Amino acid sequence: MADRLAGRLNWATLRPLFWLMAAVYLGHLGWRWLELPRPWWVQHYLDDLLCLPLVLTLTLFVLRFFYGPRQRLSRYQVAFAVIYFALAFEVFFPKFMPRYTSDWVDAALYAVGGVIFCRFLNK
Repeated sequence: MADRLAGRLNWATLRPLFWLMAAVYLGHLGWRWLELPRPWWVQHYLDDLLCLPLVLTLTLFVLRFFYGPRQRLSRYQVAFAVIYFALAFEVFFPKFMPRYTSDWVDAALYAVGGVIFCRFLNK
């Protein structure tokens, strides 16, 4: 039974660009953990740019496990994810949690990440 389930995994969903972005994100986590100096744009904006391509690709990977290899996310679904992340992390969370700060550049980077996902990863 396990081999049948493993056969449903569509590893082609995880394209080389996804692996590159995941490596950059993990490298940035290590860089932050080592407390090495970073440029301001890396410190504040890199994670926001990488967020949606990584999250949506993993979501697509799970959807393809359940619904088949032809499954794709529509532009409306990607736009919903962009709006959801922008509202959650730039509007609602900063009001209730001091850890979060509101920055509309982050919302724009979520949109750029959504475009990157639609253009290169949602195939």
